[in-house]
Amino acid sequence: MASNITYKLSKELIGHGKDVRSTCVLSDGRIVTGSRDNSIRVWDPINDFSSIELHGHSHFVGSLVQLPPSIILRERCFASGGNDKLICVWEKTAIPKSSSNNNNNNNNNNNSESNASPSLMLLGHEDTVSSLGVTNDGLIISGSWDKTIKVWENGDCIATLKGHEQSVWSVIGLPNGNIVSASADKTIKIWRQDGKDKYTVEKTLKNHKDCVRGLAVIPELGFISCSNDGSLIVWTFNGEVIQELNGHTSFVYAVVVVPGIGFASCGEDRTLRIWKDGENIQTITHPSGVWDLAYSPSGDIITGCADGVGYVWTKNPSRCASEEVIKSYQDKLASQTIVSDNVGDIKMNELPELEEALKQPGTKDGELKVVKNGKVAEAHQWSASDNKWVKIGEVVDASAANKSNARGVLNGKEYDYIFDVDIDSGVMYKIGYNVGENPYSVAQDFLFKNDLGQEFLDEVAQFLIKNTEQNNMTFEASPMLSDPLTGGNRYIPGGSNNNPPARKSAPTSNNNNNNNNNNNNTSNNSNNNTTIQTTSLIPQKNYTLFETANSESLLNKVLEFNEQLLSNPETKIVALDEDEQELSIFKSILSTLKETSRYHSSSFNEHQIKVVFKMLKWPEDKVFCILDVLRVMVLHPNASSMLRQFVDYVTGSNKYNIMSILLLIIQESKLLNNTMLCLKIFSNMFRHEPLRTLLINTIFANHEKAQQFLDRVNSVYLNISPPGSNKSYSSSFATFLLNISFYESNNKVDNGTLGLLVNSLHNLIKTETDPDSSLRCVCALGTLLFNHRDYKPSSEICSSIKSSVSNIKYNDKFSDSIQLLLKLVN
Repeated sequence: MASNITYKLSKELIGHGKDVRSTCVLSDGRIVTGSRDNSIRVWDPINDFSSIELHGHSHFVGSLVQLPPSIILRERCFASGGNDKLICVWEKTAIPKSSSNNNNNNNNNNNSESNASPSLMLLGHEDTVSSLGVTNDGLIISGSWDKTIKVWENGDCIATLKGHEQSVWSVIGLPNGNIVSASADKTIKIWRQDGKDKYTVEKTLKNHKDCVRGLAVIPELGFISCSNDGSLIVWTFNGEVIQELNGHTSFVYAVVVVPGIGFASCGEDRTLRIWKDGENIQTITHPSGVWDLAYSPSGDIITGCADGVGYVWTKNPSRCASEEVIKSYQDKLASQTIVSDNVGDIKMNELPELEEALKQPGTKDGELKVVKNGKVAEAHQWSASDNKWVKIGEVVDASAANKSNARGVLNGKEYDYIFDVDIDSGVMYKIGYNVGENPYSVAQDFLFKNDLGQEFLDEVAQFLIKNTEQNNMTFEASPMLSDPLTGGNRYIPGGSNNNPPARKSAPTSNNNNNNNNNNNNTSNNSNNNTTIQTTSLIPQKNYTLFETANSESLLNKVLEFNEQLLSNPETKIVALDEDEQELSIFKSILSTLKETSRYHSSSFNEHQIKVVFKMLKWPEDKVFCILDVLRVMVLHPNASSMLRQFVDYVTGSNKYNIMSILLLIIQESKLLNNTMLCLKIFSNMFRHEPLRTLLINTIFANHEKAQQFLDRVNSVYLNISPPGSNKSYSSSFATFLLNISFYESNNKVDNGTLGLLVNSLHNLIKTETDPDSSLRCVCALGTLLFNHRDYKPSSEICSSIKSSVSNIKYNDKFSDSIQLLLKLVN
């Protein structure tokens, strides 16, 4: 091997808190990395790899692409795609270059956080944006887990390409204007450009035997693909196979072209591999799986690793890391464990002894040798450039490592763990899980999708916790199908890992004498963390929702009202027009909402959403019909996303802003029923992140808005004669306060907002006579005060709360929660 094509470690890019999932290099040589910690970092090699941290996504950043300038955004430089379904376009102004710094140490101390926002946010995908590319004329291409490819011109989606049966993992633009996509359905599709916004499938390539993960354009030749089947295939632009490359021992996640050499690839086998003339000429092992890589005009290669570090590899001796850094890296490699599946079957008694086995030089770079060192099996790899064996880890038996649980792809989506679960009389099911997700939410979705009973919920969730080494973590408690407050309206678990995390319980004392002196450790302070025990209701562990629907009676009422509106010239304009099929569209909405077992896969379209907004213009004595439909609709995950997207549908207009419309109804309607339904809608909006965030950012944008809203709904309550006599309104108001208390208890909140919530709950509880609504207020107050023990209401409010609570007759099973609230206000 020629020495001038030997890559060595140049720099470790340390700064991310979790896996580096994506990489790209800008035209000025700066390196961009995206991570599972939701952040993006831009590293400057000229300034000792100082970095700027960007925040534009609410979930992990899985794709990046360098962008040329556009007519509208002349300073744009790259785009990012996330698990939050968004694409962010960033300009140079967001990442100003720092002055040069001659500090040469390997630690990235010159890091800063930018407050800059993306210049453009592209909304349209219904699932994770897993890949980004650029057409030959500079348009952004995106691929998603929603199985589609989209082409974007500035802020508009001008084409949506459908044809793949599973997630789209990679997209590239060819010099002739065509697009190539790779998918979890094991195929590659070449899309012929028939016009600026028209693409047709020209050819489907089926040579790979597993998910196709990455693509790269080979100038003047074609393109190259890589797959979970461990292979790389070189193709002509027309889709003819030129060459197949084999060498990886597991999934291959990404591939790039290296000018003057050939290709570089990376994957789950922890390696970066350099290819020349069809041969794997260099293998560089990493501490963990390598998610992505990028080629720099400097000739360097950047890899993004599951250990949260980006690595820069160079063939320029002047840019190589110091011997100390390289030694530290090799020590890190040596400390890793390798599952025997990756190196072949291991029989300890047949392994050669380390000292003798490593005397013989390797025959090629990357050659792997497993040897016995005492009672330990070690894996060593031959480094041709250093002419020595390098320890890359200790080998453990595959069965001991539970090989079925390794990272993989299930139904086109990528998971840290995939388990075979034996449920329901020996029937085997597969469940995927990513570290950081709420196991109860994952378990609940699993049960819904497989039509399994709720009795398995705790069992599946606990299985995930135990088998993903997360026993020391605190998650939301088990969601319950029946509301523990009433036995009626059910609790629905969060549908995504974007729910506010449950607050961790107070840490126990580190006193070494705890076990011997338990009787002496009780504090006299009643608010001390160690003396306040939680109950089943305080603090709240999930949102309370109104989900019961009666589609048939609603449909009959809508048909009746619609006829009345059509017969009146003044209201005919807001009636559903059968010529436009609007009545049929409304019926399709009810049909979709009725199929609750299909919520994970069903969706709503633009026409259905527009019919909802049209009906929200109905007179106040008839609008309750669509309000009740909307109450159930916001529980649907896709409906939540669509309604949020429509907020920005018409710039500068509230025509499609669901929050503005509902708040106007509350402000202007004289009918109690309408305000009650709006409160129920708001309570149900907490179910999914898109509308939950919209709700919070609208009502609680500032102290003034929060007070205005709470004053209005409280005044409606007090105007009921006598106050509290309408049980439905009381329950709706109390439930909304309960949900907002749960949300605020798990998020940063100022004392002013806390005071508003406590005052509203106090006003409600001192007037309310219904035990159910009163108990909801008790739970809400208890949740707020338990999780914000640094906040103390006034002595007058505390006395009033104690008096009000003591006068209400509750079921004995709730007495512990009542006592807990009394202790918190004591």
